[in-house]
Amino acid sequence: MKKLIPLILSLTTIATTSAIAEDKTSGNIDFYLGAKTGYIYTAFDKLDPKIPATFLVGIQKSAFGLEFEGTFVDMDKNNIDLEYKSYAIYGTYRTSGKYYAKLRAGYLDETLKSDTTKWKDDGFSGGILFGIELGDAFTVEVGYTVIKADFKYFSLGGNVHF
Repeated sequence: MKKLIPLILSLTTIATTSAIAEDKTSGNIDFYLGAKTGYIYTAFDKLDPKIPATFLVGIQKSAFGLEFEGTFVDMDKNNIDLEYKSYAIYGTYRTSGKYYAKLRAGYLDETLKSDTTKWKDDGFSGGILFGIELGDAFTVEVGYTVIKADFKYFSLGGNVHF
C-alpha cells in the first residue's frame, strides 16, 4: 500500500493538469506502452497477494485494438513464498472521446509456483477499464479484470502513446 499511494498521487497530479487531447479512435493506428498496479482479490482464504506489477503493449485502429499484457506478483500462503505470473492477449473495444470505456476479452496463461511445486492454467480473461486522455501522448486508466474465476484485478495505470 505504501508504494501505491505515491503512484496514485502522481497520476492524480498529471490528471488535474489541463490538456487538450485528440480522440484516439479517429482512425489512425495508435501504438502504446503501459504499466499499472493495484489490488488482486483472491477467493483463497490463506493466499495473500502483494502489490502486482503489470506491463502492456497495445495497438489500436479506430475503436478496435489488441493488447498483450504481463502481470507479476509475489504471494504468501501459510508462510510459503509463491510467485504468480500471467500473460494475456486481449481484443479490445474502446468508446470515443476524451473520457472513455474499454472492454476487453482474451486468452490468459498463468503460472503459480513455489520452491517445490508449480501450477499452470490457461483460459478466458476479460474486463472493463475507464480512462481519460491527457494530451496526445498519455492516458490514465482504472480497471477491473477477471483474471480467472478465483482472481480479480482492480488496477490503476497509465499508457504512453506513440
